[in-house]
Amino acid sequence: MRCGRKRLARALPAVAIGAMALACAHPVTAQIAPLNSPFNRPLTTASGETQTYFEFPVQRLKDAVPALKGIKYDPSQEQLPAILASVAKTIADVLPRLPDLVSREDIYHFQSPRGPQAAGGLANAQPWSREFKYLILCHRNANGSTTIEESRTDAKGRAADSSGGFTAPRGYGFAYQWLFFSAANQPEFRFRYLGQQEKGGRKTFVLAFAQEPGKVSDPAYFQSEGKTAPFYFQGVLWVDQASFNIVALHSDLLEPLPDLHLRQLTTELAFRSVPIHGYDAVFWLPSEVDISTDQGAGPVEENHRYSDYHLFHAEARIVGTP
Repeated sequence: MRCGRKRLARALPAVAIGAMALACAHPVTAQIAPLNSPFNRPLTTASGETQTYFEFPVQRLKDAVPALKGIKYDPSQEQLPAILASVAKTIADVLPRLPDLVSREDIYHFQSPRGPQAAGGLANAQPWSREFKYLILCHRNANGSTTIEESRTDAKGRAADSSGGFTAPRGYGFAYQWLFFSAANQPEFRFRYLGQQEKGGRKTFVLAFAQEPGKVSDPAYFQSEGKTAPFYFQGVLWVDQASFNIVALHSDLLEPLPDLHLRQLTTELAFRSVPIHGYDAVFWLPSEVDISTDQGAGPVEENHRYSDYHLFHAEARIVGTP
C-alpha cells in the first residue's frame, strides 16, 4: 500500500519550515552540524555528478556528524535488509495504536547577527522562547493509512502561526521524519549500514540514508521570498537493537538550493519511551528537535522540547485547532 507525504516550507520574516505527514498503517539530539560540515557541501565526481555523504568513508562521516563518535563501524551490509524490515514492522504496529496526544512544547529560537539590509529587521535577530500546547491528531483513513496532523496553540488558545508575529515557530512537522522509514516509503531511499553504537544508554544499529529524487513522489518544499523549490533529505538513523524503535535521527539537505540561497537545513531529532497515563501502551515519541538553517544571512537555530504527553480528548478540543 503506497502513501505519500507532503512537507511545505513557508517564509515568515526570515524563514519558516512546515510539514504534514501521511503515513501508512500497513505496508517523517546530538549536536547541530556546523556550517562548514562536509554534510552540507556535496562533492562532485570527475563526471560532474553530485556525490553525497552517503558515499563518504566512515572517518569523514564521524567528522561531519559528531554524534557518530564511538560507533563500531561494520562495512558488511548483510544485516541491512533485516533491520529495515524490522523498523518497518515496528512502524506498522505503532501507527494503528497511536492515540491523539497533547504535550507541552517549549521552543527556543535564535538567529545570528544579520546584515542591516536583511528582511525582517532587527527583530529577527532577537532570541526568543515560548511555550505551546502541541497537539498530535491521528486520522484513520478508509484505505488503511493513517494521517498524522500536528498543531500548536499558545496560552490563550490561539493558533501558533497567527499568534506570535516574529516569535511564531518556524519549524513544523520534523517530529515525524520517522515516517520516512515505513515499508511504503523505504523504496524512495538508499540505505547503508554503518555499524553499532550506544546511544542514550541503548544499543543501536546505525544506518545512513539518502532520498533518491527520481523516486520521491511527494518531496518537501522550501519557500522563501516568493520562490518555491523541492528539496530532499539525507541523514543518519539510530535504531534500538531490542525494539527496533528509532532512537535518534540526523538529517541534512541532499543538495543546497542555490536559487533560494539555502545552504543548510539540518535537524537533530531524539526520541524517548513515554508511557501514556490512562492508556495501556508505551510509545517512542519525540523528546527534542533541533533545527538549523542558513540562507547566507546568518544561521538560524530553533530548538523544540516536548514534555508531559497525555491523551487528547475531542470534547476538550483546544480553541483554535481544526
